[in-house]
Amino acid sequence: ISQDRLSLNLEALTELAEIDGRARRSAATRSALVWAAREVFRSRAYSDVSTAEIVEHAGLTRNALYYHFRSKESLFRAVYEDVEGDVARRILPRAAEAASILDGLRTGVQLFLDACLEPDVAEISVRQAPAVLGFGTMREIDNRNYLGALTEALATGIANGELRDLPAHTVASMLLGALDEAALLIASSKHPRTAR
Repeated sequence: ISQDRLSLNLEALTELAEIDGRARRSAATRSALVWAAREVFRSRAYSDVSTAEIVEHAGLTRNALYYHFRSKESLFRAVYEDVEGDVARRILPRAAEAASILDGLRTGVQLFLDACLEPDVAEISVRQAPAVLGFGTMREIDNRNYLGALTEALATGIANGELRDLPAHTVASMLLGALDEAALLIASSKHPRTAR
């Protein structure tokens, strides 16, 4: 290897390390903003929260916020995706471990209803998200988290004779709609544990 080639390779590696470091710092900043916003939105309504309050809670600047998110609404969307992603990452593996498709469905429903008692889910996902994001955006995110896995589980259960022969995608959409309604009933109840 010539000295010039070695020098070029070292420069390229140094540049890659700098890019990687920037990417890590950028991801950490974005995570800090989502975490801070999640904390604030959990305790106060979207309309009562300012971006200044969020960046102060995160210990960052408004420039950092607007570098990662074009608006308070896009930050709220990231918070909603974070909350719903956390719930899905807890539910789906446990449901998949069940001995049968039907047991997996039961497990998934029970875990989802339990999650509806959590402050982040009740306040951010159920109470605030419909007004801030609208049902179309919520459905897009929820479908990405759950619809494929639920449709696949139902199709497997139908194929192995464990479930009646119905259109799996339609039934999955109906089940998600019923779970969303259950979440609303739990979150809006004066006695959520009893409603659960």
